[in-house]
Amino acid sequence: MKLSKNFSLNELTKSQTAIRMGIDNTSDTEQLVNLVVLVQQVLQPCREQFGSISINSGLRVLELNQAIGSSDKSQHINGEAADFEAYLISNRRLAEWIKEKLDFDQLILEYPGPDPRDGWVHCSYKRDGGNRKQVLTAVKEGSKTVYKKGLKE
Repeated sequence: MKLSKNFSLNELTKSQTAIRMGIDNTSDTEQLVNLVVLVQQVLQPCREQFGSISINSGLRVLELNQAIGSSDKSQHINGEAADFEAYLISNRRLAEWIKEKLDFDQLILEYPGPDPRDGWVHCSYKRDGGNRKQVLTAVKEGSKTVYKKGLKE
């Protein structure tokens, strides 16, 4: 099923962890609507600006989300978030462009490193409005993930 010109439902629901663990990562109607809006408002504009986009994680049903150790409050559960990268630019530049050009709820540059390809971009969008435009950078400090305000080096 196509969600937009360049994105399919399979891209936003496929999970090797779900396959390996036998978890059904099929969207319900509300999650599907949220995924369509996320694709239209965030992913498709990124694709049109920068070419091919690789989806690392989209929808994660609650069981899958718990299996990978993520928060039960993750917007991935609702189909409102995706983790992704663009092939032609750095993750930092992708995050900067989203921050400057798009509406979003939360934008996180996750685990940037010395290589511009290190980490990924997490972006969420709420279809009901109230998008916070929260910008964070996730970094490891010891064994813990720490979220810092803004796009950090």
